[in-house]
Amino acid sequence: MELRGKLICGIAGVFLFDLLGIPFGGLIGFFVGSLLGHYFFDRPKEVEAEDGQFKAYQRRQGEFLFHAFALCAKIAKADGAITRQEINHMEHLMRNQFRLNDTGRAQAIRVWKQVKDTTEPFDAYARAFYRDFGKERHHVMNMMDLLFAMAAADGGLHPREEVALLRAAGIFHIGRLQYDRIKSRYYQTKSGPQQQQRWSPLDPHYLILGAQPNDTLETVKKKYRALAMKWHPDKIAAGGASAEALRHAKEKFQQINEAYEKIVAARKG
Repeated sequence: MELRGKLICGIAGVFLFDLLGIPFGGLIGFFVGSLLGHYFFDRPKEVEAEDGQFKAYQRRQGEFLFHAFALCAKIAKADGAITRQEINHMEHLMRNQFRLNDTGRAQAIRVWKQVKDTTEPFDAYARAFYRDFGKERHHVMNMMDLLFAMAAADGGLHPREEVALLRAAGIFHIGRLQYDRIKSRYYQTKSGPQQQQRWSPLDPHYLILGAQPNDTLETVKKKYRALAMKWHPDKIAAGGASAEALRHAKEKFQQINEAYEKIVAARKG
């Protein structure tokens, strides 16, 4: 709250009313001067400060919404084509959860369309969000919840969606117990020792290969070779695949190789 105008005008009122010889002039003068100082000097500054805070809040909310629709678009596209259920879920977010007006909806749709077709990886958008909101833990947990809700919108959890979710958990520094707790809101999860596992950076790599942390290295290697053979770009190209299918195969092949290399390095290290 601004006080400078009240104080200065109040003191001026004391001298003015004393000079006029008004009974209790000092007290009355201070009261009148303070009142005038508040409305003519302090109040405009308070209103300006409140407007600035509100605009900053709106800008911050806009930044969060950009990240939310960008990351949700990437999750929706992770398993291939975007379904009608996922589009309906996006509409639900815009209308019911975020209550966007027509302008806000148009902006959200523009972000969704631009991001879903970009070649920029999911991780890049996840890291950008964490750079902006990593210190605001409630926003981080809300974002993880939003991503699970989008993944569940079509009624299942595709392995590629879970890879992205696990990567997000790693980038957001969300522990495995927290991850499983959020997951249980949308999917029935098995109870038992596996739920007590801690988060490991290797989790998404094992998931890509369809392997488990307790598999032998030989088992992991067999699963790696089978997937590498299936997704090798030369094999996909020989089958007359489209340019989009070939691009997807190259990306998948790169992920498979990276996952195997990371696991081998960790086992040998």
